[in-house]
Amino acid sequence: MPELPEVECIRLCLQRECVGSTATLHKLAREDIVGSIQSPRGNRVGVGPKTPKISLLDGATLVEFERKGKQLAFKAACGRSLIVRLGMSGQVLLVNEIDLEMKHVHAVWLLKSAKKSQYLLFRDPRRFGSILPCENTEELNNHWYRLGPDALTLSPLDLSHIAKNRSVAIKALLLNQAKVCGLGNIYVDESLFMAKIHPKKTSANLNKKQIQILALCIRKILTYSIKAGGTTLRDYCVPDGSFGSFQKNHLVYGRQGLLCTLCQSVILGDVIAGRTTAFCPTCQIL
Repeated sequence: MPELPEVECIRLCLQRECVGSTATLHKLAREDIVGSIQSPRGNRVGVGPKTPKISLLDGATLVEFERKGKQLAFKAACGRSLIVRLGMSGQVLLVNEIDLEMKHVHAVWLLKSAKKSQYLLFRDPRRFGSILPCENTEELNNHWYRLGPDALTLSPLDLSHIAKNRSVAIKALLLNQAKVCGLGNIYVDESLFMAKIHPKKTSANLNKKQIQILALCIRKILTYSIKAGGTTLRDYCVPDGSFGSFQKNHLVYGRQGLLCTLCQSVILGDVIAGRTTAFCPTCQIL
């Protein structure tokens, strides 16, 4: 599932390649990918055919691409925007020609600028992703207000407030997008390992030093991954088709049964908050 670094890499590519382009909605193959920000969690509600094409940025000039956590927003000069949530397997692709053999392409825009024309595709094999139209900046901000602080700029003070009096495991807390947004299984495991904190440690029991170290490690891990183009395990790629390489630097995620690179203990696996978890029992003492 694309997490913050992957979505940020997508945003950077779109910002570089698409700003100033005028979008034409070329195809909406599945109306049920269009959701509503009016639903409690912005879930898909089958808006589809009831949504005017203008709400899907048809005819709009793209001026900026923003990100909050794992969510991406296409912003237009008219004030409208489109939130893109990639779910488990969503992709945003830029192509010069449409491949009719490509499956699971749910929406296509033709982008034209003074320099070039290209197609922007939203593809999602597992169909957990969605696109959410926002009529104005206020709607976008109100929707994103439901999310916690962005993990890339998470400060020790932010984390201290979030963890205070929380009796849940620190991993469960960091996965909660309403508390901290942008982190998923990969980067929580890697950040906790770098900070030498056991994923089952009760959040409220973290001391001041651990809070400071963990906030720093989260930002470091995310920054390292962005510089590496993100993590490509299965579906993720940057819109230009390139892949991430941060998976080569994973120290615990997906390494259950292998030796810790720091102490040579066997990396263990567990399930926390319903998610498979990897950690070193020696480096991360409970």
